Formats: sequence, structure tokens, C-alpha cells
Amino acid sequence: MKRTAQIGGYGLLLLAWMVFNGLSQENSLRRDMSRLELLHADVSRGYVENGLPLKLLEGHVHARQDTLELFCDRAVYDETNRILHLQGNIHMYRGKDTLIAREARYFEVNKIAIAEGNVQIFRPLQEMKSDYLEYSYSNDQIRARGNLFLHDRENQAFITALQGEYIPEKSFSYVKDQAHFWRIDSTSQDTIHIFSLEMEYVFKTVRQAIARHSVRIYQENLSATCDSAIYELDQDVIYLKSNPVARQENNEMTGQEMQLILKDRELEKIIVTGKALAVSVLDSLRGKEDRLEGREIVLYIADRKLREINAISNARSYYHLKEKKEDRGINVASADTIKAFLKENELDSIVVIGGAQGTYYPEDYKGKIVVE
Repeated sequence: MKRTAQIGGYGLLLLAWMVFNGLSQENSLRRDMSRLELLHADVSRGYVENGLPLKLLEGHVHARQDTLELFCDRAVYDETNRILHLQGNIHMYRGKDTLIAREARYFEVNKIAIAEGNVQIFRPLQEMKSDYLEYSYSNDQIRARGNLFLHDRENQAFITALQGEYIPEKSFSYVKDQAHFWRIDSTSQDTIHIFSLEMEYVFKTVRQAIARHSVRIYQENLSATCDSAIYELDQDVIYLKSNPVARQENNEMTGQEMQLILKDRELEKIIVTGKALAVSVLDSLRGKEDRLEGREIVLYIADRKLREINAISNARSYYHLKEKKEDRGINVASADTIKAFLKENELDSIVVIGGAQGTYYPEDYKGKIVVE
């Protein structure tokens, strides 16, 4: 009997500790969670609807929870569920963060705002718009959908999509469904466009736009496709990965990887690596084309025109020659490096460097042309 009484004493002691600890945790949670304060309204009255006590606030409504300030024209506060329904001219401020919407519900316990209708969020040098938005003020996470629009003012970068996630705390946003990134060049006369199924935008110290799946890139007379691309905004370089293909007027470039190098956001150079190939179509009906290939190809662009193509390492060329706009046959060559210079988008001259081998085939040649 004494042993049983002793165990019972420990049980009561344990129970008392659990009750005390539970009350302490509950009190701690209560201290951590501040209440929503209804600070002002021109008109305020209480009523009951479906058994729920509600408070109607009209005219210059002002409420606050912690550092979040809420303003609107009209609001209804559900005292039981602790939900504030805001309508008309809604403005929510926290620090340098502003949320604007036509209608919103604010959940006091979870500190979540669900906003609809021309939703806008403004932060220093950043702006976001959408039809619908969920903003968790406890962890600074935003989910939005419907005509999503992001603007990085500092870098003149824009993103649109049907839905996405925006996490300012992590300097990161993710969008999908008809994702579109664009950036205006320094002269505001041309714009680089990137389209994809999914896209991430990282706006930390190093800013990146990362596009995935069915990527398409456009800028004036340039178009490119690939499976994934990374735009390093500070370097002004776009890296194309997996099956990249680029077209610039009648020239097509392919390889294993590709870089689009811009200067002041205008295309200046294209670097193709891994089974690099550049093809210039001269006559699509007759299948007439010039070809240049190598381990790496560098294309130089000036005034938005292709001026020079360099094939580096195991370079091979197949070029139609002209003199005073008359065909003068075909030159086939191989070398360490081959440089092709263009004028008005046509071959002007070729320079072959290192271990050069080549064959010239006159215009009237009828035999087989052997590619080196």
C-alpha cells in the first residue's frame, strides 16, 4: 500500500507540473499575440447576424495590430472568429510596405490578409499587382493569382504571369502559367523579352531571372529558344541551357550551351559552346546556305547587325563566295580558327588561322563537294 501511495504522489506531482507548464505556454502565447485594436470610425454600432455578434464600422475606419495599420471606408468585425472584413479604399501599412485593394479580410489570429480587386503592393523600388492575394504578415510571404505583375524599378525589370508567390523576406518570387519577363534597354527603344512556363526572380544583391520549360527569348531581330535560361541582370548576360537555338535575321546558331551578352541591355555578342554551329540561309528554296562550326563559336554584333563570326578549335567552314554580287563558287576549309566577316548580312571575307586546309570549288563545278 505504501508503494502504491508513493506512485500516486508522483502522478499528482507530474499532473500538477503539466497543468502549470500548459498554463505557462498558453499565457506565453497570449502575450505573444496582440489583439486587433479598432481605433476609429465615424459611425460604430453592434448587431447580431446568424447568432454571431458583429460590429459595423463606417467612415474613416482605422485599426491596428502590432505595427500593421489598416484603413478603409467600411468594415465589419466578427468578434467571435476575430475577422475584420474591409471594404472601399483599403490601405494597409507596415513599415515601408503598402497594400491597396478594393476588398479584404484580415484574420487577426493568424495575421493574414486576403485581398481582392486591383490589389497592389508597394515597397521601396518594388511594386506588385494582382487580382487576388494572400499576405501572411507573420512570415512576410505572399501568394497571388490572376494577372500577376511585378516591377523591379531599380533594374527596369518586369514580370507578368497568371499566378505566383512573392517572398520579400527571402528576396525571391516564383511565377507560373504564361510567365513573361521583360527589361527595357538603356535607350528605352528596345526590350529583351523572356517567356516560359515557370520563372523565378531573385532580387538579392545578385539579381537573376530564371526561366524554365519552353523558354523563348526575343529582342528586335533576335529570337532564341531553350529548355532553361538564367539572366544575370548585373552582368547583363543570359545563359541558355539545354537545346539552345538562336536566330538573328537569316542566321541560326545551335550548340550545347549559349550566352547572349548584352551591353546596356542591347545584344553585343553570342557565344555558343559544345558542337557549335552557325548557319546562314542564302536561298531557302534552293537549300543554299553557309555553314561554320567548331567547339566554340563567337558572333559579334554591332548596330544590331551581325558583323563577325569566329569558329574556335576544330573549326570548319562551308561558304559561298561572291565578287561584285556575282557567285564565284564555294570555299570549304578547316583550321584551328576561322573568322568570317560580314557586310550587309552577307559574307565579305574569311580568315583561316592555324593548321589550315581547304578546297575551292568554282561556280561551274558539277562534282561532289567534300566537306573537310
